[in-house]
Amino acid sequence: MKKITAAMAAIMILAAIPVTAAYGADADKKTTPVQTEENADTVSAVGSVSKIFCTTAALQLYEQGLLNIDAPVTDYVPEFTMQDERYKDITVRMLMNHTSGLMGMVYDDMILYDDIDTTYHDRFIGHLKNSRLKADPGTLATYSNDGFTLLEIVVERVSGESFTDYVENHISKPLKLENTGTAAKMYGNKNTANIFVGDIPYDTDYCMAFGSGGIMSTAPELCAFGTAFWGGDETLLRQSSKDEMQKNNARDKYENAFGLGWDTVDCSQNWTTDRDVRIMFKGGSLLHQYAGLMVAPDEQISVSVTMNGAGSGSATMLTESLMISALGEKGITVTFDEPKVMEAADKVPEKYLKMADIYAREDGIFKVEFPDGKYMEITEITAENPRTKRYMYTADDSFVLMDGEPDSDHFVQAGDQELLTFTERNGNTYICRYENTYADGFGRYIDSSYYLQRAGEFNVSDSVQQAWTQRNGKKYYMTNMKYSNAFYNVSPCVKLNVPEGINGCAKFTGGMMFRKTVSFTNENKAEGFVLIPGEAGRDLTDFEVFTENGCEYLRTGDQSLTLVSEDSIPCLTADIYEIALETGQAKWYKIGEMDLKSVTLDIPEKAAVYIYDKFDNVVYSSYMKGYGNNVTLPESGKIVFIGESGEKVGIG
Repeated sequence: MKKITAAMAAIMILAAIPVTAAYGADADKKTTPVQTEENADTVSAVGSVSKIFCTTAALQLYEQGLLNIDAPVTDYVPEFTMQDERYKDITVRMLMNHTSGLMGMVYDDMILYDDIDTTYHDRFIGHLKNSRLKADPGTLATYSNDGFTLLEIVVERVSGESFTDYVENHISKPLKLENTGTAAKMYGNKNTANIFVGDIPYDTDYCMAFGSGGIMSTAPELCAFGTAFWGGDETLLRQSSKDEMQKNNARDKYENAFGLGWDTVDCSQNWTTDRDVRIMFKGGSLLHQYAGLMVAPDEQISVSVTMNGAGSGSATMLTESLMISALGEKGITVTFDEPKVMEAADKVPEKYLKMADIYAREDGIFKVEFPDGKYMEITEITAENPRTKRYMYTADDSFVLMDGEPDSDHFVQAGDQELLTFTERNGNTYICRYENTYADGFGRYIDSSYYLQRAGEFNVSDSVQQAWTQRNGKKYYMTNMKYSNAFYNVSPCVKLNVPEGINGCAKFTGGMMFRKTVSFTNENKAEGFVLIPGEAGRDLTDFEVFTENGCEYLRTGDQSLTLVSEDSIPCLTADIYEIALETGQAKWYKIGEMDLKSVTLDIPEKAAVYIYDKFDNVVYSSYMKGYGNNVTLPESGKIVFIGESGEKVGIG
């Protein structure tokens, strides 16, 4: 069965235009179908678009006088504590605009296959007790999922309802949305989207962090939700509350224009229109499902996209393309600046030569150099296959990306423009990036962001450096996640990369959830250290190495995730016919050169088995549809058995 990348889209405007699924709305907000497809009622996870639902809930309670959004979170969730006393200064507003200072994301049973288990929600506050803050509350705007999980709990405490019931009673019902709610409500819906991993159909994944990413909806209903933010509509919120949501909190053009909940409340950072238009956007993604919601409130346009199989970037660009079309129907023209040819200088000014140093972001460590003072080189030294990018200094005091080799006729400006600038902020030196690229089928895409932070020297002792250097290249595999946890499918392990010749820092490399830079604090502890506004500084993680029962383990600082060293994993042998399972303790085995080439697995209901090749790619999962239980074992691969205590997996 081949994977089919499926995308659903919806537009609501006063004058509807035909798209995949389009609806028109009259002035009374009564919606009628204009054009639909048979699968327009497909229910998909909307990922982080859920944050707009959570923000809406909080502001409804604010309007009722039940919630002060500028009061400390502890006023409403008194058991919320952290290792860092600054947590007491976190306000409800800071949760919504990503300035809380929380590390970013607790790794627990957040995304599950074919399962609705509230363990993530129930353990969340306990994990925060073990965590620290990465910045003073209110000072640094970096994307944080945890902020909205905490906001979800605030909504529950203030309202006296579960978040599932709150969304149903106060958002879905007023808007007459029949197929919109949390995963707990939508679980088992017969119209749930088909999920593919590569070409393989899988059971549906659900996000149990409801306020952060757990809402499910159809494209038309998500679009209808967006109309609640049109000017003049007070079905869900007063205009004063929507104005509060739409305030731009960015300090400069490179910082995300976060509103309350929204990824951006100022798309004009990247677009040019022939008249002033206010546009908000929120994107979302799970492991296999993606969504986008874009609203032009004054023009009364709402656009939504739900998608699987193509990635969050495609969902974002499709949403933008549909909004541009809808604006065109209103007589508004959107244009994008074409990349301009930059005037390059022969030398880099002296003021920049002293910027040569080690730089970092959440997912990599970089070396910045200026060979012979002629141009700038940036190399990610923690990449599996390091690649150097070169930039020429320009007359407008920026650095432009080049293609080809220096000192050759083919050393020319890259077609997809990338401009870098240096800036100082809050005592840190940053490299900011402007990108102007062309995406085939979507048109031009422009983005401005904080890119790298100067890290400098890390002063660690020889013994500390040696302890981590000895672990270089070591892999660690997840052990404490539930059998239904979808992370086993994308991030079974992390690998430590300690860059040669650079002291005090490293990168953990793995699946999509694990690309984390750290600095060493002692022989067994390392901390996430970057303080970058926006996406490049999100989801910092601390790690600790420890030994138990002769096995080496790695765990996150909040103790939500534990991984076992590859060195501590035994081999699966032909005389093993049964694996006794234990809750919270995955049983990993290496598949070596043995007579056992294939097996028949007898997997109980509360258990799962994953098999990986030598590159840690999944070749079998009990959540694959239609695969069966007869499995060929890949040489030099691994197999993991996960389940509840008392359950057993048979191997025949």
